[in-house]
Amino acid sequence: MPSQDHDAFRIGNLPEGLNVTVSDGPPNAFKNIKQNELQLTQDISKFGLAGKIWHSAYALDLFFSEWTQPHMQPSNPIPEEYYLGQASKPYRILELGAGTGYVGIALARKLGPDCKIYITDLADVAPLIQQNVNDYQESLTAQVAVQPLHWGDIEHGNKILEEGELDLVIISDCVYFPELFGLLTETLLQVCSKNTQVVIGYKSRSLEKETGFWQDFFGRYFEYEPVRNISPPSTDSDSDDDETVEEIFGQEEDLYVFIGKKRPANEYKKADDTFTTLLFCTMNI
Repeated sequence: MPSQDHDAFRIGNLPEGLNVTVSDGPPNAFKNIKQNELQLTQDISKFGLAGKIWHSAYALDLFFSEWTQPHMQPSNPIPEEYYLGQASKPYRILELGAGTGYVGIALARKLGPDCKIYITDLADVAPLIQQNVNDYQESLTAQVAVQPLHWGDIEHGNKILEEGELDLVIISDCVYFPELFGLLTETLLQVCSKNTQVVIGYKSRSLEKETGFWQDFFGRYFEYEPVRNISPPSTDSDSDDDETVEEIFGQEEDLYVFIGKKRPANEYKKADDTFTTLLFCTMNI
């Protein structure tokens, strides 16, 4: 294994003073919501941070569940026909920094055979993903490919694109280490076309470190907005003043889902204040 890949694994997944435990299930806000929770292998001792199921994985699983769509805005970007197995053309999904593979595997159990999901992480982490894919193989209805993808590695990105343009890129709990923000953004710029949608699950843990990703990296090149829960007006009231109620999805857990698309090259920014505006005006953090 190239030393560069192993160094990236060590830096990103085995930070000094690592002190985390395996997940025991969804965060409190989601515990009462019916989900087919996956029981994947977790192994922090061997895979570090990549060996744990993080909270954003549960949020994205819920977001991509077909039955939640009437209650989400913006809604799931995956067209309904791919859930019904009635698609007329392929749909390609890439998960970056997949860790245990939770989100990709959950999606592969929901979507039909016209979907192909590339579940990727560093080469050191790929065996854990493959083990979890193998454990659920009989229930997977979409196509799945487990591949190494080192952020910033052009050859890895090109290999993913060999089969065609990507429709969707998914990132779950990968915004935590400033040294990797540039590499992650490089890969996003490479693999995303103007038509590719990006869905990011994000748990706020250290705003001082994490704001830079949204302001100086992702936000410069991508337009994005948070997913909101939509609650229709009460049918028990005769008032004409009732309004649809919106709240940020996952806000009670400092947990958010963002949907974005790449800006045209002539609209790239020096910096972007979308995230800061959301913090002060919407999220109330």
